[in-house]
Amino acid sequence: MARVCISIRDIDSIYCKFMAETRRDEVLEIRLDKCGFSEQEIKDVFSCQREATLLAAHSCHLATEREDAIKALSTAILAGADIVDIETSLPEESRRWLSSLAMNKFCKTIHSYHNRHYTNPVEELRAIVRNAFSEGADIVKIVTTAKSAEDAKRVLSLYDEFPPERLIAFAMGTAGTPSRLKSVALGAPLYYVSPRRGFETAPGQPCYYNLVESDILLKGEVDIPSSKSFAQRAILLAALAEGTTRLYNLTLCDDTQSALSVAWQLGAEISFEGRTLILKGHQRIQEKGLVVKDNKLFVGESGLLARLCIPLAGLSDSDILIVGEKTLNRRKIREHAKALRWMGLKISYNDEHYLPASVSGRLNGKIVNISGARGSQMISGMLLALSQCAQDSVLHVDDPTSNPYIDLTIYLAEFFGIDIDFSGEENEESRSFFISGKQQIKPLHGLEVEKDWSAAAIMLVAGAIMGDITIRGMDMFSNQADAMIYDFLEQNHVDIVKDKDGNINIRKSIICPFVYDITDAPDLFAPLFLLATRATGESCIQGIRRLRNKESDRARSFAQEFRKLGVRVEIRGDYMLIRGNEDFEFMGAECSSHGDHRLAMVLSIANLLATSEIIIDDTDCINKSFPGFLTELAKLDQRKLN
Repeated sequence: MARVCISIRDIDSIYCKFMAETRRDEVLEIRLDKCGFSEQEIKDVFSCQREATLLAAHSCHLATEREDAIKALSTAILAGADIVDIETSLPEESRRWLSSLAMNKFCKTIHSYHNRHYTNPVEELRAIVRNAFSEGADIVKIVTTAKSAEDAKRVLSLYDEFPPERLIAFAMGTAGTPSRLKSVALGAPLYYVSPRRGFETAPGQPCYYNLVESDILLKGEVDIPSSKSFAQRAILLAALAEGTTRLYNLTLCDDTQSALSVAWQLGAEISFEGRTLILKGHQRIQEKGLVVKDNKLFVGESGLLARLCIPLAGLSDSDILIVGEKTLNRRKIREHAKALRWMGLKISYNDEHYLPASVSGRLNGKIVNISGARGSQMISGMLLALSQCAQDSVLHVDDPTSNPYIDLTIYLAEFFGIDIDFSGEENEESRSFFISGKQQIKPLHGLEVEKDWSAAAIMLVAGAIMGDITIRGMDMFSNQADAMIYDFLEQNHVDIVKDKDGNINIRKSIICPFVYDITDAPDLFAPLFLLATRATGESCIQGIRRLRNKESDRARSFAQEFRKLGVRVEIRGDYMLIRGNEDFEFMGAECSSHGDHRLAMVLSIANLLATSEIIIDDTDCINKSFPGFLTELAKLDQRKLN
């Protein structure tokens, strides 16, 4: 039976070692000409403890490549390569020397012939095979380029004369693609595949996905809702303006409904045309201050809305009560209290930390120094509110976190006519924001609400571990923090591709363990945790202190529930260690979502990979961000088709 041979190119040595350590019963062809390893890296890869068989290969069809090929292949042989591919384009003296070196190190040899232009007459091919065996080859590999089915048949006819267990013969190109599988059926010892699309080492080479396609559990297109983070900011800005704003592609999740409730309390007129929100604001802050119905703002379960509204309430001449519900009333809200007092506000919280909160006093522009270590949401509220003060302001933020969310606020504020200048980049230890006072908030005639990258991240990871999923219309240049998931998956060698229209396809992939800091994108914790459970080895998620004040103490809630399912999880201070395996099956159990929409979604996906049913006490909380999630998951589920 043929062994799978994964051809690796354009991959770092760390990934190669991971593959070597975990791909049991498989062969890894390390294309040394396309990986760019140093001599030391070659030694490290081929001397590592491993489960896989390591095959060293180096193209040398150009004369200029021959010296590099000999040096790289000999280094690999001496380091412990199991097989070496010696191309027939090397001089005979070099071929025999490499073969002798390999024999002395108990390394098997493949003598390979490649014709990248056409298929030779069969007598020429037979002569090449005979000569290779005469030079001591353990296996001979013949690869030509087929222009027709007849060309492919000519290559495959070699199996009629030579031992199939010692011959690999097929053709490249479209016409030659079927010959790859036919060669296996005829007895070829290796079947070459690439780990993902775009990383093929030859035309027509299949991908790893083609081997596991019959085992996928999720397949199809996913309808991703609009971003609640984007929508909440846009709705609030529209309500603060005087005039009519149209927001296109709005999904009504619970948090978005709460934003509409705040808009109504701010006096806005609200109507819909399909998924287009028409919002007419009546605020005239510069003349009358902020006017709030009944002097109360109900923010639902949204921590973002609460933290945006507290500074904005300081634009009113009346005392304003900020009221929440459900899990929000158990989450500490009191950030930057000292800075807000310095700017003229007095805020009284329930039990000193929780909603409801009463805001009195009038916000004044100041030069303020604050720490960003506890998050960005209140800072976003300050930036918007300070633009309406009589004075100019400067906000110095040390140790900033969740920078992409601040940048999203600034990005949307610009659409509504608010200018916020800043210095310092996302990765710097401090940022300064310069906000002119008395700015006019202007309505927008039309703004497309971006699709939600946090929802997309969950589905993309589901695709990476067990599916073939397509998501359409994502903004690849989005300011949403969770858009970082695409680059992460791509850099982690997941089989993911995109087009110019923001359409993304992701397929079941080999998942390697990783280290990732979620400080700037805390909502990526949920999908990354799920991904880590399917990565063979130990993954580390850093920055989990940011999760203590979510809908649940998220890191601890995930650890508690997934331990019930058999996952090895350890929390150490500000990071979490997850021990995963690509073949791991979750145990069935009764689990709690802890009222956390992201935990409920991940548990629902885990249920597809469980040995028995995972019963979740509450999935209604998913409506907070992705009301159609369970419907989309059911639509993708392939089990009902089997």
